[in-house]
Order: sequence, then structure tokens, then C-alpha cells
Amino acid sequence: MWIPRRDSSALEGNGGEGEGGYLASASDLLIGLLFVFIILVVVLALEQRRQAVAMKALGDPRGQVTLAIGKRLQTLLTNVEIDPASGVIHLPEDVLFELGRAQLTDRGRSALQASAKELTDVLPCFVASERASRPCRENPAGHTIETVFIEGHTDNRPLLRPGYDNTNLSLDRARSVHQALVQDTALEKYKNEAGQSLFSFAAYADARPRQGTDPADAKNRRVDLRIVLTYRPLETLLPGTGTTSLLDKSK
Repeated sequence: MWIPRRDSSALEGNGGEGEGGYLASASDLLIGLLFVFIILVVVLALEQRRQAVAMKALGDPRGQVTLAIGKRLQTLLTNVEIDPASGVIHLPEDVLFELGRAQLTDRGRSALQASAKELTDVLPCFVASERASRPCRENPAGHTIETVFIEGHTDNRPLLRPGYDNTNLSLDRARSVHQALVQDTALEKYKNEAGQSLFSFAAYADARPRQGTDPADAKNRRVDLRIVLTYRPLETLLPGTGTTSLLDKSK
């Protein structure tokens, strides 16, 4: 019986064509994946740029509210300094207290009580318990204040009073400012988003001198108001942000 002989070269040729087709398909797949990856990178870069431009347009809300509060206080208290970048307003010692004392001067107490009235005008749009009843054009992003820390500070010179040190002094000064500015005023009823009191006080003695000053410098004898904000999520401020949205845009 005769059996036709297959040409081995033909077999090799067919095998070569099959392998080549497979490699070509794999290459096309890799090129396609690379193309998709490049598109995603470009979309992400453009989205980040859009967000940066939009956030710049909104401005720094903590800086804005710090300036708003600080400028009101400057009309009533001399030598008040404002640092919008850190959200801190410095109230120097000589505005409120006599050297080494924690009792407010009559002038300091009157100025703080007047300041409370000013703050009831500027703060509500940044306070969760108050802003709902106002148009609040000055706070379009809707960020609210988490807390305003009233912080007592001193220089590093020790007090010559047995059983009473700079920590005691800074705490008593912070408490005195809190009593005059907040207690028995409309500010006492202000609440954050968690329903907690907006104002609190703390004491640091000489542990946090002002940047660029000697710890013994008189500028460190102060009471600071530190504003802490609760920021709204970025995706609520800039619709279309977030991983899901970006993936949708790339499709």
C-alpha cells in the first residue's frame, strides 16, 4: 500500500506561520494596552490641572476666615498680628495683661467683649450651627470651623512664684481670654458639625515660641487664636473628581 509522503518543509512552514500569527496578536495586544495606559495618564494629568485651577479660584478658606476674624480684632486691639497661612491670630501680652499676671486689664477685657460682638457678625457663615440661615456668599465652598483654640504662651523666663510656673500662667491667661470673649456671649452657643462647642483653650507655656524668635523674646508672651477647619471633600466641591469619574472619562 502506498502512503503519500508529507513534505517536512511544508509542515515547518505552516508551523512558522502559526507562531508568527500568535506573536503578532500578542504584540497588538501590548500596543493596545500601552495606548490605553497613555490615555489614562494624559486624562489624569489634565484632571489634576483642572482641579488645581479650580481650587486656586476657590482660594484658601482657612486664610480667608483668619483674615476676616483678625481684621475685626485689629480694629479693637492694638498690635494684633495675623498669619493666614497657619490660621493663627496673635494677641500680644501687653494688649491684655500686665507682666506676669493672668488677670485681664480693664482695657483688655472691654476690648475682648467688644470683639465678641464683632465675631458674631463675621463667624456665622463658617459655623455649622449658624450658617444654614444665611446666604454666606463669603464661604461658597461651605467649609466650616472645627474649633478655635485659644492658646496661652509664655517666654522661657521662669516665674519667681513658688508653686506657680509658666504652664500655670499660660493656662490662666487662655482661660481669662475664653471667659471674656466667649462665656455669656452669643459665641458660647456656636457648635461645629459634631455639635461640640466651637471654642476651647489650651496652654503651652514656652514650648512653642514663635518662629524666628529667641525663646526669651517678649513676643512669645501671647495668646493665640488658632482656627481649625473641617474641609468639605474635594469631589463635592469639584463635581467629576474621584477615581470612578476619571475612569468613566477615559472610556
